[in-house]
Amino acid sequence: MQLHLFAFVALATLVCLTRAAPLDSVATPYIVQYENNNAQNEGYSFEYELSDEQRRKEEGTLRYSKDEEGKDVQFVAVQGRYSYVGDDGRTYWVEYIADENGYRARMGTGDFDTDRKLDSASNDRKNRPFA
Repeated sequence: MQLHLFAFVALATLVCLTRAAPLDSVATPYIVQYENNNAQNEGYSFEYELSDEQRRKEEGTLRYSKDEEGKDVQFVAVQGRYSYVGDDGRTYWVEYIADENGYRARMGTGDFDTDRKLDSASNDRKNRPFA
């Protein structure tokens, strides 16, 4: 009888200690929301959000332009943004465009600045943060 009681108390203690263990603070993030559209001859778009508050949204559209020799060329112009929460608890974001005018990006912290958009037609190098 005492052996059964001892085994029960040991098992109960083990269960309590296991349930009280802290959760892993560096757990692998999982997908909260995901959308992907591929319009083969028109372009693509995708968007996702992870459980650790990482977010990304991007779209690519087919465009036509002229190369240096004046020939028609087709290319994919890409624009998008992504954000994540840093170790300091702040949200960091990047907005970018890659097209016939090159790659342009702007970065910030906090909420995404929806009032100020990256100019997709600008080719002015002084307005490019990474120029």
